[in-house]
Amino acid sequence: MKNLLKYLLVASLLFLALVPSQVFAQEPTPQPENRITGDQLVIGNTFSLRENEILEGNVLVIGGIASTAVGSRIEGDVMLVGGTLSVDGKVNGNIVSIGGAVNLNDEAVVNGDLSLLGGTLQRSNLAVINGSVNQNAPDAFEFGFPEAGKWRNPFNSGRSLLARVLSALFQSLATGILAVLVGLLLPHNLKHIGATATREPLVSGGIGLLTIILAPIVFLLLVITILLIPVSFLGFIALSLAILLGFIAVGFEIGQRLSDLFKTSWHPSISAGMGSLLLALVTSFTNIIPCVGWVLGFVAIIVGLGAVITSRVGSEKYAKQLIQAVIPTTQSVPSPITGQQSDDNTDEMPTKPPQE
Repeated sequence: MKNLLKYLLVASLLFLALVPSQVFAQEPTPQPENRITGDQLVIGNTFSLRENEILEGNVLVIGGIASTAVGSRIEGDVMLVGGTLSVDGKVNGNIVSIGGAVNLNDEAVVNGDLSLLGGTLQRSNLAVINGSVNQNAPDAFEFGFPEAGKWRNPFNSGRSLLARVLSALFQSLATGILAVLVGLLLPHNLKHIGATATREPLVSGGIGLLTIILAPIVFLLLVITILLIPVSFLGFIALSLAILLGFIAVGFEIGQRLSDLFKTSWHPSISAGMGSLLLALVTSFTNIIPCVGWVLGFVAIIVGLGAVITSRVGSEKYAKQLIQAVIPTTQSVPSPITGQQSDDNTDEMPTKPPQE
């Protein structure tokens, strides 16, 4: 009897295994979306968005690696500088690559423009770009004037955050390069202007502020006369150069402090370049802050401008040395005793004649 029950059990199992039956597949439970808020800065590191992750912000990659998985989404722009970007998800913004490599895989969707400057693009045939592909310089590098009839609020730029960051980086780099050239050509002037700015910052700032206020009024009066329009134009150029020179002189003093911090001695051109680059970066990025970000840069400008004016473009003490070299105050005559040069206004006589 027991053997019969065993045979029936085995036969039932074989019947269930061999006879096909309808199976209802259960749909997989969707994973909850993981939202990341804020801009992401990646410098020499890696950044990745996993499946169903959403980034609500921009991404700036400098010499790093960034990747997005299938089903992920970036609600912002992506800026790539000398790194690698691999996209398998969706980017609801623009992609700008400067010397980097962009890989758009099968599931990639870009709902914006793709701009390449010295970079490479590997695009799958299934990848979707709903914007334009630009191999030239993107709009972020266009520093032109606003269109006629349109006034741009200086406290709120109409460009995107990514474009403003790019502008700040390239303007700071240009300022640093120009400061190196000025340090090579006018090292003594920079030293004197910087010393004046640090020795008398309040006086220099007051004179610089007064110059900023009065100079446009004077230029306007010169323009009204029509005949003095060239003078007004030359004055505007001179004022712009003085502002730039003062800004570089303040940066030179910062570079000197940096060299002292590292207990080394830099050439004036290196100090000017490093300090001006750092000052330009700080003032440019703080300028992104609405309403109050411009204050730091404005203070540096008026202090530097005032130092340029009070030090007479850094040439006051050198002018005195030049006058003394051309027109000596005293004339030298040979000494009847020693044969050496002596001042003619010296009334001292030898107290004892030389012994024979």
